[in-house]
Amino acid sequence: MADGPGFSAGQVFEHPTVRLRAAVLLARGIEWVLRHHRLAGLLYAGADANARVSAVLLRGDARECPCCGGHFRRMSRRRLSGWGGICPRCRSHPRHRAIALLLARGDVAGRRLLHFAPEPLFDPVFARLTAIERVTADLHIPAHLRLDITEMDLPDRSFELILCSHVLEHVPDDRAAMSELYRVLSPGGLALVLTPYRPDRPTYEDPSITKPLDRMVAFGQQDHVRIYGNDLADRLSGAGFEVDDRTPGELFDASTVERCELDVDEHLFLGRRP
Repeated sequence: MADGPGFSAGQVFEHPTVRLRAAVLLARGIEWVLRHHRLAGLLYAGADANARVSAVLLRGDARECPCCGGHFRRMSRRRLSGWGGICPRCRSHPRHRAIALLLARGDVAGRRLLHFAPEPLFDPVFARLTAIERVTADLHIPAHLRLDITEMDLPDRSFELILCSHVLEHVPDDRAAMSELYRVLSPGGLALVLTPYRPDRPTYEDPSITKPLDRMVAFGQQDHVRIYGNDLADRLSGAGFEVDDRTPGELFDASTVERCELDVDEHLFLGRRP
């Protein structure tokens, strides 16, 4: 790795490439900009203008985004990361669209919902779901509540539904976070948990890896502290959840997967409190 320990079989990348170094520099640059409100406003305005142009250039009918309702001839791709399947208008990823479809279909239902790390692209989704009272929470970004997921200042059994997407891989003590999610969930309630995930091997984590580039190489992103594997369901079960591990390929028909460009291999963990 960059300046730390040698190659481990569990890490995501073998060594720091030019693309990974560029991705870390870009991410740190964006973090710096977001700490300066005027510059952050310019960044958001530029991203919005880019999205509007992309939506016009890619308009069509072959693809549909259930988050923003847009129709396109294809989805976008990020040049640096190479990731595809990004909505040209709202920038949703396949996981966001899978969540939106599940919510619209009523598969994950509850009157009172706690949403961690709330992305703005979900705002129109919940605007359509008027029966759900959505309470957002985060430590850093704007939200209804400023909460530490490992020690929430919330009453027991206070939510019927929890949405925790791509959060736990940032949390050093993820078992404490899972216990807290279970505590604030009402009996019969459901927690929908998504993380970066590799089903063919166990979770890889190493608390001695702290430098952004080393974390990028080891865990796939500069601010991740682990890459989850096939023991994630066991970790959630250890907190008390009854866990159902499903993929979009199992949850939706082939035409929906293609039209909304879902990732058939993505894992969605539905943890129910008995």
